[in-house]
Amino acid sequence: MQKLFGISCKLQNDIMSFQANLLNFILKKYVKKIQPSVEERSYTDLREMMDPNIKHSKNFNFVAKLIQRLLFMQKKSDIFVKNIYLKNIRTLYLTSQKFDKKKCILYFHGGGYIAGSPETHLNMLISIANKSAISIYVIDYSLSPEHNYPQAINDALLSYKELINLGYETKNIFMGGDSAGGNLALVSILKLQQLDQLIPSKLFLLSPWTDLTGNGKSIRDNSKSDPYLSYDDWKQTTLSLQKIVKEWYAPNQNHKDPLISPVFAQYRNFPQTLIQVSDIEILLSDSQELHSKISEGNNDVRLSIYKNLPHVWQIFGFLPESKAAINEISDFLKN
Repeated sequence: MQKLFGISCKLQNDIMSFQANLLNFILKKYVKKIQPSVEERSYTDLREMMDPNIKHSKNFNFVAKLIQRLLFMQKKSDIFVKNIYLKNIRTLYLTSQKFDKKKCILYFHGGGYIAGSPETHLNMLISIANKSAISIYVIDYSLSPEHNYPQAINDALLSYKELINLGYETKNIFMGGDSAGGNLALVSILKLQQLDQLIPSKLFLLSPWTDLTGNGKSIRDNSKSDPYLSYDDWKQTTLSLQKIVKEWYAPNQNHKDPLISPVFAQYRNFPQTLIQVSDIEILLSDSQELHSKISEGNNDVRLSIYKNLPHVWQIFGFLPESKAAINEISDFLKN
């Protein structure tokens, strides 16, 4: 582990598991290789891929459908899962009688701001709730292109304020998010600071999307190695990411605005932060640069880089590396 001025950067698993090796092969062959071209790609493609309720789709082969079933089939658990509303925002509430009722996690799912739901990440969040013994609120925030920037941020802030209204102290509220949800968690805290509001005490980010300009270094370096989030041609990967932002999420905006691309923000008095990322994914540099930015402000931040894993591997619960990452998140939240 490399220790730097109150921060840490740690390389995790030295040996890739058989399960991870097989998963990477399957994702590259049966998901990455069959994706539509940038020109043909629509936000509906990603929504269909991340829809737990889809039974039959002409757009996916048998293996892709099997991956969907493995991800979305809710595992048995004694965690109580209930649909509630924080103000007018549909929310999945995960809890148990054995949990510390003074603490909670506000979680934002990934999906490029155009897809996903609380249900797509339910199995992973059940595991985090179980390990940490902390209740989780997962909001169904507004998606683009129907609701452009900054509506998702507005939803996030509204849900956070409602948790305070429910009696949670800000020191006992933790935020988390993956990919675009990691972006949303970051920019929500930055916005709270702009508004001179109290902020959560801890933040955990899974492969956060922090540079929405599409110019991250690892897009060029890792487009071939990333198992499913990219095209082999890094230029096509760049165009694909820029299409999401320019056409759907934040059209006609300055994409270097820190509330869109938090990698360009200045971080002062920021929550204790854990960042997890894989060394072969296209968003590696998003995490590395974020880690540097947060550490520049003398904040407590840890970057854990796992080897040879797909983007947000934590959702693949059958991976040993997923269990290791969730254990790390739990330890971070409890200690």
